[in-house]
Amino acid sequence: MAVSGVGYVEEFLRVGETRIQLFRGGRGDPVVVLHGAGGGSWLPTSARLAEAFTVYAPVHPGFGASDDPPWLQGVDDLVLFYLDFLDTLGLERVHLIGTSLGGWIAAEFAVSHQHRLRSLVLVDAAGIHVPGAEMADLFVMDPTTRARTLFHNPAVLEQALAAQPTPEMLQVELRQRVTVAKLAWNPYFHNPKLPRRLGRIRVPTLILWGRHDHLIPSAVGQAYEQAIPGARLVFIEEAGHSPLREAPEACAKAIIPFLRGHV
Repeated sequence: MAVSGVGYVEEFLRVGETRIQLFRGGRGDPVVVLHGAGGGSWLPTSARLAEAFTVYAPVHPGFGASDDPPWLQGVDDLVLFYLDFLDTLGLERVHLIGTSLGGWIAAEFAVSHQHRLRSLVLVDAAGIHVPGAEMADLFVMDPTTRARTLFHNPAVLEQALAAQPTPEMLQVELRQRVTVAKLAWNPYFHNPKLPRRLGRIRVPTLILWGRHDHLIPSAVGQAYEQAIPGARLVFIEEAGHSPLREAPEACAKAIIPFLRGHV
């Protein structure tokens, strides 16, 4: 799947005593992209956003090549970590984009530290529970079922199904699954206190949802839209749970004008 856009550099950044992997590219106002439970990378949509902004895509502690610090026990720990992350980079106010687990982190960050944000974009975000719209259980899925649950785009799905992970990749995946369990096992991928706190968010908010998301039902996106004042929900038609990977052009078309409107 050929996608235009800007390249990146991969580096390591020390935030306090924790060293993390960081992908960075582009020029312009700062955009921070928080990844989901599958791990961090330079996504196709990041490449498109980097044509207009400086994009920072950190890899959460406990994921990828980032440190696995003993203090990491919950999403609230990552919220404080990303406050320190902004301070370390000297970023006063940023556009914050979070997908899936990263969307949950972004929403919690916006509740507590919205003075550091210019805008908020939530993409198929976890974090809240809607009765009758249960999130599928990632922990019991085999790799084939997981791929078919996550992806709708045929090219991306085929690539995921054909992947032959190396022993090193399997070791990273196991480590990440342990981290995800610490963050999101109980309660399962949500914070019961978050829904009533979302009304505190006053920054411009865009919610994107893959039309064919079979992991987190669109009712969750609708609940976010109703709870955050002024939020707007947009469906990405040709995507499942991972629009930033599956439909970069459609995501860029929705996100870039939104960000430019809130510089």
